[in-house]
Amino acid sequence: MSNTRTISDTKKSELDSTLRIQQQFSIDIASGLFTGAFCSGLFNPYDRALYLSVKCTRSFLSWKNFSSPYQGFSQAVIQRAFLGSVYYIVQGEMKSNLYPYLRNHLGTSESFAQFCIGISAGSVSGILTNSISAIKYHTWGQENRTFFSSVHEMWTLGSSRPFFKGTQATVARDVTFGCTYEILRSLMRNQLPKSNDKKNYKESYLDFVCNSAAAGLATITSGPFNYARTMQYATPPSESPPTIWKALKNVWQESKNQPQKFLGKMRFFQQRFRVGWGTARVAVGMAVGQEIFDVTRSKLTDLYSEQLKTHPKK
Repeated sequence: MSNTRTISDTKKSELDSTLRIQQQFSIDIASGLFTGAFCSGLFNPYDRALYLSVKCTRSFLSWKNFSSPYQGFSQAVIQRAFLGSVYYIVQGEMKSNLYPYLRNHLGTSESFAQFCIGISAGSVSGILTNSISAIKYHTWGQENRTFFSSVHEMWTLGSSRPFFKGTQATVARDVTFGCTYEILRSLMRNQLPKSNDKKNYKESYLDFVCNSAAAGLATITSGPFNYARTMQYATPPSESPPTIWKALKNVWQESKNQPQKFLGKMRFFQQRFRVGWGTARVAVGMAVGQEIFDVTRSKLTDLYSEQLKTHPKK
């Protein structure tokens, strides 16, 4: 009788654990999609202007970059929400499942655990979002071009090839960014004073600053891969895009033509890799997205816990 009860309790415990994992996954998806939709709408004019400034080699503040700030956005709002959600969803899942295992069972360091979260979130995000990103950037290339017309044009001109261009550069960029971002924000936040009470305004502000700083530095680190990615996306569907090495080699050759050897090169790379406007966009955008995701995730988790207390599962 005792053994039967023990087996029954074990199965119930395993079932409860499975349900909690499934519920947390649903919460992460909902939080991520909400974050992605909000941030994609908020920052779409900035993103489009940044892309056009790199593609057309003109000033970011040029009016031409902002002439149609929401071109193609309404036709692809779901895709944009997905693009902005994947990193946060994978990050949330890794923190719930991978992080405790690495820290509690394997006894790894905090930095290594954050490194694993970053490389997981970055690689999955890069692989899942690249094709949609390629379509999005193609949509931005001309006026009156929609998401679905871009898909048709890309397929007509290059079959499936245009949808996979930029994949390696995207994964390299997102992995570099993810590892740098997760490690730095963890190190910075660990230096902040901790309060036993509920998180106050000052702590939220400091968290935002840490996330912004970490994202800014991660953007600079991953900047060369992002430049190569942009050059690959800017290649017409009927042509083969340059490799990461070729894109970076070309920009290095261009830098040799600068009048001042050191300062001229630094200014040139700053403009090409958009260290400034691009860095500010990712720093603020990532911090805003992280705050929205964390708050939404926390609220939904609390709501689920309250429902369990009110209507416990039998």
